[in-house]
Amino acid sequence: MNPSLMKVCLVVVLTPWLAGMASGGEPARGGKIPFVRVPDPLSGENPTYPVQWGPVPEVGTPWVDPRFGVTLTRVTRTPGIRHEYSRFDPFNKGQSLILLIEHAEGQFRVYRTNSMPYDSAGNFVRTVDLEEPRWDPNDPNVVWGFQEFRIVRLDVNTGETRTFKDFAGDPVVGPLIKAERDLYRITSKDEGEASRDFRYWAFCLQGSNEDYRLRYLFTWDREEDRVLGMHKITKQQREVDCAGMSPLGNWVWIGGEPNNAEPLRGLTIANRELTRFHQIDYAGGHADVGLDVAGLEVIVLQNSRTDCVDMVPFDWTVKSIREPEEGYEGTNRVRLLRLFYASDSPQGFSSGLHISCNAPGWCVVSTHLEPKDKDRNWLDLGLILVRLDARNPEAFYLAKINNLTSQYWEETQATITNDGAKVVWAANWGQGVGKEKCFLMQLDMPAGWQKAMQSRTNTE
Repeated sequence: MNPSLMKVCLVVVLTPWLAGMASGGEPARGGKIPFVRVPDPLSGENPTYPVQWGPVPEVGTPWVDPRFGVTLTRVTRTPGIRHEYSRFDPFNKGQSLILLIEHAEGQFRVYRTNSMPYDSAGNFVRTVDLEEPRWDPNDPNVVWGFQEFRIVRLDVNTGETRTFKDFAGDPVVGPLIKAERDLYRITSKDEGEASRDFRYWAFCLQGSNEDYRLRYLFTWDREEDRVLGMHKITKQQREVDCAGMSPLGNWVWIGGEPNNAEPLRGLTIANRELTRFHQIDYAGGHADVGLDVAGLEVIVLQNSRTDCVDMVPFDWTVKSIREPEEGYEGTNRVRLLRLFYASDSPQGFSSGLHISCNAPGWCVVSTHLEPKDKDRNWLDLGLILVRLDARNPEAFYLAKINNLTSQYWEETQATITNDGAKVVWAANWGQGVGKEKCFLMQLDMPAGWQKAMQSRTNTE
């Protein structure tokens, strides 16, 4: 169908849904889809929707894109204050607070969200002097983070900090710290997380010698206060981008580079004891860990060898694809999206992308585009919702992104909240590109959308 004709049809189909949203009602009955479905996510050519630039939006004034039926709002005012990354939910439990980063100063700040802009002086709660701060899964007032070798718990209301664990005094890790005097911190290299219940953690020990390379990988059980496994990282294994735990804490994942020595070559999974390792992808590129519709632990990743976004289970049977001609048969991988990198095609894909798997059963893929490139492909400057179903994966248009990128902190890096209620991302509306002065955009997902989508699936 011609995209311009499809737009007209979509407005008609979605009108009842928009009315339900405006009145705070539940999704349309009868299992109707609250989103616009991508006809064929494995095709390079799907209906395209041009970005509608227009003026820079006012803070706190929501509007609906009639093409997709979603509500969008600019929620921060100060240029350069944004969320941290696509893998992390910036909101606390209940979404009464948000953790943002002022990246020029490298400063994390907590704000209330009961009014907009979120980053107003009246909403400011406090700065967070912790590395890799993450919200507690149950207590809405608590942030966890690292200081040197310590895991620190911060109450953002009172400002009280408490050292929960100091690995300098641990019977396994402590002797290493004493023996190798240049070791200076524990880290996941900014992109890892503990298990969702915060019981199991994966850390790297980093030293200042040898160009600040990582020296050890270890796992820790918070409930038992016990180191479960330790792996010494050799010089030949030094190229590790990040590491973390799987959502349920059954596995460790390590983002190794393809030229690393075994067993840390490429994207690798391991048991908690770090006695068994298995490479599941050629390289540890853009990815996130999550749960599929069956509640199984998966990694959704950009496959640089096949130019696809794959869903890969945490499983010893997964095979890495080292060359495109090897194909997918027998690999235990599922293709979710095709990245149509074809510069000679009028619909060639030109964007970089990020993946967010916080909401169980779903992921959000967001893309960012440089000013020199054109918005040609259906994925360019797009926000796409993907159903993590190994038997029947689907994709849906959520929004188009008014953002151009030439520096890191201008990357869109959209993240979906743990409960699936919101998606936030960085945007600059094409203004001041290169100055890293983005603000935060928010998409409010329709009420009850997950239930509506599940009901639809059950009736098919």
